[in-house]
Amino acid sequence: MRVALLTLTAAFALLVPAGAASGGVVGGVRAPILGVVPTTGGAQPFVAPPGLGTLVRAASPSDLFLQESPCALSSSPSPCWVMRTNTIYAIYWMPSGSTCDAVPCTAYESGINQYFTDVAAASGRTDNVYSAATQYYDATGPINYQSSFAGSYLDTNPFPASGCNDGVNAVCLTDQQVEAEIQNVLAANGWHGSTTSMFFLMTPDGVGSCFDNTSTTCTTTYPGYCAYHSGFGLNGEPVLYGNEPFGGSNPSCTGAPGQGFPNGVDVDSELNTISHEQNEAITDPWGDAWVNASQNETGDICAWNFGSPLGTVVGQPYNQVINGHDYSLQQEYSNDGSSCVQSYLGIPVNFGTPTVSGNPIQGQTLSATSGTWSQSPTSYTYQWLRCSSTSNTSCSAFTGDTGQTYQLTAADGGTILRVAVYAHNAAGTSMVAESGPTAVVVPVPAPTSSPIVSGVAVVGKTLSTTTGGWNTTANFTYQWQRCSAGGSGCAPIAGGTAASYAIVAADMGHTLQVVVSAKNVAGTGTASSATTAKVLSIPAATGAPRISGTPKIGRKLSGSHGNWRGFPATYRYQWLRCTRSGGRCVAIKRATHATYRISKHDSGHRLRLRVTAMNIAGSKTANSRPTKIVRQR
Repeated sequence: MRVALLTLTAAFALLVPAGAASGGVVGGVRAPILGVVPTTGGAQPFVAPPGLGTLVRAASPSDLFLQESPCALSSSPSPCWVMRTNTIYAIYWMPSGSTCDAVPCTAYESGINQYFTDVAAASGRTDNVYSAATQYYDATGPINYQSSFAGSYLDTNPFPASGCNDGVNAVCLTDQQVEAEIQNVLAANGWHGSTTSMFFLMTPDGVGSCFDNTSTTCTTTYPGYCAYHSGFGLNGEPVLYGNEPFGGSNPSCTGAPGQGFPNGVDVDSELNTISHEQNEAITDPWGDAWVNASQNETGDICAWNFGSPLGTVVGQPYNQVINGHDYSLQQEYSNDGSSCVQSYLGIPVNFGTPTVSGNPIQGQTLSATSGTWSQSPTSYTYQWLRCSSTSNTSCSAFTGDTGQTYQLTAADGGTILRVAVYAHNAAGTSMVAESGPTAVVVPVPAPTSSPIVSGVAVVGKTLSTTTGGWNTTANFTYQWQRCSAGGSGCAPIAGGTAASYAIVAADMGHTLQVVVSAKNVAGTGTASSATTAKVLSIPAATGAPRISGTPKIGRKLSGSHGNWRGFPATYRYQWLRCTRSGGRCVAIKRATHATYRISKHDSGHRLRLRVTAMNIAGSKTANSRPTKIVRQR
């Protein structure tokens, strides 16, 4: 292949005269009328009317070899191109009252739209006639079977005055009028021509077509035609189109041996010529790409050749199943083997993605199917992919996991899995096909942070706990435990199974903790809180404070705080001056220490010591027994 030095857009721009891009058909910039589908009466050469350039003729049965390398720069003002992908637009010019075989054209239109939809949906497959085009190429690479149907447009505007006379129909449109209508529709819809777009124009019954106003070559004259494709320049863009006059009522477009009509004569006669023109436009959009030595295109060589049927439906043979629907289409030429083919076997192409079954749960096993492939693969290669749960297309392979099954591990938790499959046959190895994503893999619960206990460790108070942090959602249960003062030797507390726990007297002097269990379909995990501080209670005296010393003026008395339970943290002292009987006591100012020096004011009184024991749980007081009556010396 010669290497093209320009992009396709720039290459087409070379064809556009300066100042011609402001609107309208670019003067002199057009493709010849190409890929003419002859009527079934014979393979006669077409005569080129003045100004229309070189026309291709019907195929010669002995002329079955395409150029090995297309697009010779010496024969073209710019590098040629193929439609590596194609986007199709359907235009129905159906003024009010139009009919298709004496009935409304609704079914005719929907049948054609369904076909374009099916061809697009089957993109990438190699089991229909569109797969034959994938062996051809231009300087930028090979044709991909990648078709899109961009939609249809119904134009109910009346036809212009006939530009030709086919001798049969009241309305006759020339190629120039066909181009003008396509321009009008593009303007009305904001559509644009491109090197990957094609516009099919369908007209109703009773509308004829001729190449030009000489009426030399028409749909009804001999040698007549059923359809053709061509192109013109508009605003610096190539507009590729197919002219598809209504063929259902034309016996010369419906009578080939082996032709079937599983969708009805009106629809299938049109689809056959549409397939012819679409495949030719893909491989030879401007008339300078893939043609044979006699300038016949891939569809011309195999015109009206339907090959062997695959079966019959409603009594009609069909030779294509495209996206689940049956069609009867002419074969296309294959340069690989120099023959007309219904499909082309190449490197496997995926048209049904692999699937993954099994529960996405840690420890469970997933199984992959290979998916559905054309080209009869003989073997498959699998690669499991681990992907982010937030961006399931951000995936990475992991070493060693290349079997059809895979057991999920802890590393898969919180991710999603895909499987990548390669198919192999004698033609080579396919492009990768990936399954859809699994659901997020459920891991066995594992803590990411410990439960936190809140509240004061005091008898009678209530503690509460959080669940802590976990790597997944789960159902939680709780078990409170009583531990030694040092936090060891913990044992479950009977009945302590809620998220809160009321501290009882038996807990005093111990520490407490909670164990949280998280359970889901994958299993159970546990996490323990830190232990609390030692459980306290409000202090209670078990032995009264005591006073030692001689109750005489000037002497010093000493007091002990007595015995307490509840683990007091501090003690507060207050000496009391009481009556001779030891009752009716009052606090002695500034006598708030464990010792007290007796003053003259205490003479004739008894003394007591009041001790207040305190901790975070509260405080309690206890009084000593009174001393003997204080004397002088």
